[in-house]
Parts: sequence; C-alpha cells; structure tokens
Amino acid sequence: MASPATTAYRVVLGIFLRSIRERVGLTPTEVAHGFGWYGVGKVSKIEAGTVRLGEEELDRLLTLYEVTGPEADKLREFGTEARKRTSPGRTPAWGETYKVLEAQAAEIKHYRETVLPGTVQTEDYARALLSMSLTTPPAEVGRTARERAKRQELLTSGNPPGFWLVVAEPVLLRPVGGTDVFRAQLLRLRELVELPHITFQVLPFGKGEHHAIGTPFTLLRLALPTLSVAYLEGLTDANYLDHPKAAEVYTLAFDKLRVTALDDRESANLLDQRINELK
Repeated sequence: MASPATTAYRVVLGIFLRSIRERVGLTPTEVAHGFGWYGVGKVSKIEAGTVRLGEEELDRLLTLYEVTGPEADKLREFGTEARKRTSPGRTPAWGETYKVLEAQAAEIKHYRETVLPGTVQTEDYARALLSMSLTTPPAEVGRTARERAKRQELLTSGNPPGFWLVVAEPVLLRPVGGTDVFRAQLLRLRELVELPHITFQVLPFGKGEHHAIGTPFTLLRLALPTLSVAYLEGLTDANYLDHPKAAEVYTLAFDKLRVTALDDRESANLLDQRINELK
C-alpha cells in the first residue's frame, strides 16, 4: 500500500489531540495560556492539521494532557510521520486521512447504499468506478485502482480489524464494470465474508424505510489512542465526526441497521443467488 502523505498524518494527529484535549476537559484557551501562545489560533491549527508540530511541543502537550504509556508512544509515532518532508499524496488529502485511520482501526463498520466500500473492491470494480470520477485524472485511474484493491490486505492480514458490512440491496444489483467484472467482484466478496472476523448483511428492498436511509457512512473505532470516528464521504471532500455524541448517533444507527437487515446466513444466500443470476 502506498504511504499516505505527511499532511494526512498531521490531520490524524490533530484529530487525536483534539479528542484527548476534550477528554481531559481543557479548552483551547487554557491550552494556549499554558503554552504562552497569544489566542487560540495555534491550538486550532494543530487540531486541524494545518501546521507541523515540533517534537518538543508535542511532548509538552502530552504532559499537559497527562498522556503516558502506549498511548503517548503511538501519538509520538504519528508526530514523527507528520514531521517528515515528503511529496504530496496522489489522492485527495481527505482520502489519505481515511487510509491512515483505516489502517489503525480495531473495528470498521460500513453501511453502503449503491456501491461496495473501497476496502473490499477488486481492481476491475475499482477501475470502473474511478473512470467515472471527477477528481481522479484518467492517467491515475489504473494505479489508484491497484492501490485500492491492495487495501484488502488489511482484511487478510494476521491481525485484521473486526469488519462489519451492511449493504442495501441495490449494491448487489448495480453491474459496475459490466456483468463479468461485477460477478467477479461478488465472487470475491463471497470469499471475504467467509472470514471469521467479517460480518456481512443485506438490507432488502422489502424493509422499506430505516434509520440511515440516504446516508451511507463508515464507523472507525481505534483502540490506541481510544477514538471513534464517523466518516461521511462526498465527491470532493469528507467529514470526520469524532465528537462522542456524533459517534454515538452513528453507532446507534448502525446497530439498528443490523437488526433490520437479513441475518448473516440469509445475506450470504442472497449474495449466492445474485452471483448465479449473473452466469
């Protein structure tokens, strides 16, 4: 997998630091005062990932936030990556940020209404989608599709995250890339859902309205540092909602989707049925 850009690590470090600051109950003003900074501008820039945070400044923040042990070590690791001078990433910064969070997640939960998430896409399926992208240059489609397909290694590694995928039935009906490409994608999905750490469920048409209709999203839970993030992607950007109340709403919505959807066995049977229809 290609290394995410330095800017992505700065953004993720900022997300972590804001979450920890809120966890310990400090305001940006209190942090700025403790460091002798004029106003809260620098605190805001650090948490937005728009400035490079020096090693000494990061250590002082960790001391102020009373962060120690493995959690502090992980944040210093991100700080080191965030200070590197590398060439810009070839995918949008928000996409690179997601890849960093995904690689660190202990649990990943997807809800999709029209297409499969990138983590389970085959190279041909990804290429078909990327060829329609308004932000990926045509010359980059092939390379980006290969990199996206390589992300499946996360699911087949020796220490994979828990992975839940709930899809609305149209995901199994939209022949992205044509019949052959789409059938190969569904066959690969069928292989993946047999893995013990992957749960796959289908939300059929017949269920009607539900709690997340019209809102595909991803939930990422990181164990170190402890953080839950709801991720919503658009055509040109993405939102990372890490405030506990926002994460709780999306977690509740996902739990209700799982109750509404077909169970694991019924969903696998429906996937098999769709594969057979495409012969």
